[in-house]
Amino acid sequence: MEPIFTGVATALVTPFNAKQQIDFPTLRRLLKRQIKMKADALVILGTTGEISTLSTEERHAVIDCAITTVNGQIPLIFGIGGNNPSEIIALGKYVVQATKNMAGKIGIMVTAPYYNKGTQEGIYSYYATITNTIKLPTIVYNIPSRTGVNITTETLACIANLPFVAGIKEASGNLQQITQVVRLCPNTAVYSGDDTLALPSYAVGCRGIISVASNLDVAPVKQIWQQYYDGQIQLALTNFQKALPFYHSLFRVVNPIPIKYELAKCGLIKNVLRLPLTPIQ
Repeated sequence: MEPIFTGVATALVTPFNAKQQIDFPTLRRLLKRQIKMKADALVILGTTGEISTLSTEERHAVIDCAITTVNGQIPLIFGIGGNNPSEIIALGKYVVQATKNMAGKIGIMVTAPYYNKGTQEGIYSYYATITNTIKLPTIVYNIPSRTGVNITTETLACIANLPFVAGIKEASGNLQQITQVVRLCPNTAVYSGDDTLALPSYAVGCRGIISVASNLDVAPVKQIWQQYYDGQIQLALTNFQKALPFYHSLFRVVNPIPIKYELAKCGLIKNVLRLPLTPIQ
């Protein structure tokens, strides 16, 4: 299936106010800022967006805010992951309904079911059920450090053949696995899910990155991608090596704690998270 995007998609934070309510005026400013900085796509309600602490009503409100603010200007990808297929499908159907009259590319991103630790056969059936029901371009999100289960390369190759699968976000942290996934899924866009592995992932065939760092500034993240894509390999390597200490700092404690701290330092959001996450002071 045709990729939803190529290049740099920002995994957007969800801003909260001092009362830990979603700060919608700030969310709208962040969305407009990403468009101005020329992100290639936006991932809303992902891990960085603290989806697991948002109620169904809050998720709906964030989806509505993103749709009306972005208004088709760049692709929107909505995280609808969880571990209860019926709830995931219900949220996916909400996305379908909310975007039915919207121009521009729309997709969903679905993690492997966390905590349940399904079998590989069960994980394949899980994706088949969700994608065949929702019928939106889907990015499969493999992040075993969060879910407790790794989607094997063989299973990902099978999932990639499902009709509505448009990409794979590989955040296993294992470059050998990422390489194998790219090799076994030649007709499916594979994206790096880790800023610290961005350039090596491009080198083995990834079509871009779903980035945490680009919350702060899209340009340097996109510059490395563009330099690599244009064949300026040494220049891309030099810039990636310069950026690497900062990328590592964004994961010194669990994401999105550090990126919210950095955004707050710049006056872009309040440094507020929901438990069990706590802010850097």
